[in-house]
Amino acid sequence: MRNIGKKSLPYRYILPAVIFLTIIFGIPLINMIWYAFADVDIMSGFKEWVGLKNFSFLIDPEFRKTLLRTLIWVIFGVAGIFIYGMSVALALNKPIPGRNLFRILVIIPWLIPHAFAGTIWTWMLNSNTGLVNAVLMKTGLVSQPVSFLGEELAMATVIFIRIWKGAPFLIMSLLSAFQTIPVEVEEAATIDGAGKIQYFRKVMVPLLKPVLVSSGIILTAWTITIFDIVYIITKGGPSHATEILSISIYNKAFIDNDLGASAAISLFAMVFIIVLGYLQMRSQNKVE
Repeated sequence: MRNIGKKSLPYRYILPAVIFLTIIFGIPLINMIWYAFADVDIMSGFKEWVGLKNFSFLIDPEFRKTLLRTLIWVIFGVAGIFIYGMSVALALNKPIPGRNLFRILVIIPWLIPHAFAGTIWTWMLNSNTGLVNAVLMKTGLVSQPVSFLGEELAMATVIFIRIWKGAPFLIMSLLSAFQTIPVEVEEAATIDGAGKIQYFRKVMVPLLKPVLVSSGIILTAWTITIFDIVYIITKGGPSHATEILSISIYNKAFIDNDLGASAAISLFAMVFIIVLGYLQMRSQNKVE
């Protein structure tokens, strides 16, 4: 009996966490799957089972456009975060004057709530009264206000804001990872005649690969599921120019009053994220 008690002790320790996670994640997940195959609205609740009817969006040309916009949003957003984040992290890893101050300044965008950041950027990028256009006009860089939130530039604008908001996470992750690389490794590479680019490609990147892959998966999932900052700035417009999956889910639920279709798109998004994460981890294992 004592042996059984000892063997079950670890499971008893994690039982509260399992119960908590089941309540927080399990119940909503089951609810979402249930809604995905039913006719449900906010006012009336559950009406009837409809099978795969809610998944008819998969053959809808408009949804394909939404999916394409989401892919553009994710690919350019995450790639931009990695390019900008890696560049800043490498710079802040050097003994430059004011390095500690710059490290503090870099994480400020991360600390600003999405709702507040979206409101500030909306004001700054306003074509008529925005600070950005005022500066551009004053310095003579443009002769007339730029419509950053217009149909042509809206997606590029929200991607830029996503990079600004998400890069601090990668920067701090990389700065922490840099500390795990022994100084002797860089010294040995220098003695062997490796230049800075070779050292980065052949030494640093392989050593940082676990951090890069895990950060990539997290950032990809976050970028797909982000809703608030895009909705505050553009509401998915103009003319659906920035309507990504998360906004499409919101519109189905609260504009079209169709919780079933909203749940079906949410389920699709969840599977999409899982598949992307699996492919990223698989590619890492192949390289290793």
